[in-house]
Amino acid sequence: MLLQILTYTHHLTTMLFGIFLSAFFLGVKQNKKNVCILLGGGAVSGLFFLICNTLFGSLFTEAVYPIFVHLPLFLLLVFYYRFRWLPSIISIMTAYLCCQFSNWAGIFALSLSGLDWVYYLVRIIVTVTVFAFLSRYLCQTTALLFAKSDRELYILGAMPFVYYVFDYSTTKFSMLLYSGNKVVVEFLAFAMCISYVIFLFVYFQEYELKNSAEQYGQLTNMQLNSLHSEIEQVRSSEHRMKILRHDMRHHLAAIQTFISQQEPERALDYIQEINKQYDDTVIHSFCRNELLNSVLSIYQTRFAENQIVFDVQIQTSQTLCCSEMTFCAILSNLLENAMHAVTKLPEEKRIVHLSIFEKGNHLLILQKNPASETPVFSNGIPVTTAKNHGIGVQSVIYYVEKEHGQYQFYMEGEDFVVRIIL
Repeated sequence: MLLQILTYTHHLTTMLFGIFLSAFFLGVKQNKKNVCILLGGGAVSGLFFLICNTLFGSLFTEAVYPIFVHLPLFLLLVFYYRFRWLPSIISIMTAYLCCQFSNWAGIFALSLSGLDWVYYLVRIIVTVTVFAFLSRYLCQTTALLFAKSDRELYILGAMPFVYYVFDYSTTKFSMLLYSGNKVVVEFLAFAMCISYVIFLFVYFQEYELKNSAEQYGQLTNMQLNSLHSEIEQVRSSEHRMKILRHDMRHHLAAIQTFISQQEPERALDYIQEINKQYDDTVIHSFCRNELLNSVLSIYQTRFAENQIVFDVQIQTSQTLCCSEMTFCAILSNLLENAMHAVTKLPEEKRIVHLSIFEKGNHLLILQKNPASETPVFSNGIPVTTAKNHGIGVQSVIYYVEKEHGQYQFYMEGEDFVVRIIL
């Protein structure tokens, strides 16, 4: 009598273990409503289990167990809780895999005691203990994992799937596992090894991509912050320019006073001091867009300091047809690269050509400069092995792709050319 009670209690706790854990793994909230729903599903499955076990015996019941327990649970998770089919299947198989905790503990206890009731008692205790631990500490993590893309889920679900198929094919549908065949016995270890190697390979790739994306994100943020700072400086200069213009009549009055007092040298010094203040406030008007004028003014000043001729042709509207900050980030990287490239040349060859046109709701950028040496191209992209170089090109590509644009890098004679459509 005790053995029969423990047997049915074991089947009940194992079934509820799988049902509740499958739902909680996916992120089903552990509240009263969901507990009642899952208990209801467990009661229906348990009723079918009892009927099937009574009519056809335990061997047949274990073989069709997925039909009256796993299949209804899958339908409940997909159609009632609205989870995707792939994470639902993986969650059920993962919960099934977790039953091995109690299975191994029960077999270990049976081998020591030789008593069947000890086997079932240990399995019940371990099942309840493992469920309490996993539902409290692991389910939040698995809910995040099972929300990932299908590609990642295939990797996560490989091991539970292999074990699920292996266990049913070798212990439920047949007795191959206990036949002593080495191929069958070693297959699970082989499958675990394959799954683990694949997991490591994919995880390493994902980790590298994530690491690279984080570093690149930090880089682009630094570039945008730097550009923003420069633009703010230009705007500040523009504000100072307005103040100087406002004060111009006072300056002229002071100069007139020096001249009338026969002090031309003081007048000249005063004029030079005003010129110095104006040098920092010059903003050239290349087009009708204020932000673009600021960036171009910054680089025109830098080019002049490095004796570089800046040939500019701009035809754009006041409002750009793409993100202004993104466009200016692209432009800044292009001009920065061009400046570094031509400074290696003699002064007479230092020239940078820039054309920007707006056509059909698209921006066309053509930037050309002579190259001191022919760059190496890989898949149409210039590459370099020099340390801390090549970042500008990567940034341009990043921002162009962000705007769903097109880019092209090529040599035209001795000139390096970049053509971009946004």
